[in-house]
Amino acid sequence: MKTLTKHREMVLKNLQDRRDHPTAKMVYDTTKDSYGKISFATVYNSLEYLVKTGFIKKLNIDSESARYDAVLEPHSHLICSECGMIRDIPSLKLAGENGISKMDFEIQDVSINVIGRCKNSCK
Repeated sequence: MKTLTKHREMVLKNLQDRRDHPTAKMVYDTTKDSYGKISFATVYNSLEYLVKTGFIKKLNIDSESARYDAVLEPHSHLICSECGMIRDIPSLKLAGENGISKMDFEIQDVSINVIGRCKNSCK
C-alpha cells in the first residue's frame, strides 16, 4: 500500500476534524488557504484515493455532489431534504438482517439514510 502523501494527509486530517460530511469543494475551500497551494483536482483525487484505500467513505446519498465521511464506525444518517444537512445517528438495523446470511449472501456494508426535514432550521 502506498503511503499517504502530504496532500492526502492534509485532506484526511481536514475530513477527520469535521462532521458536516463535506463535498470535495467544501474540503478544497477549507484547505486551500490553510495548507498553502493545493488545487481542486488534488483535493478531489486525494478524496477518491482515500475512499479506495478505506481511509474514508463516500456517502450513498442523492446529492448534486459526492459527500465524504471520515467516521468509519457503523452509523446511519439523518438527511434534511430542504437544507442538505447530514447528521450522524447511531446505526439503524434492518429488520431480519441476520436472516440474510441464510440466503447465501455475505453483508459487506449496510447504509441507512433517514430523509426528512429539519423541524426548526428549515422554516
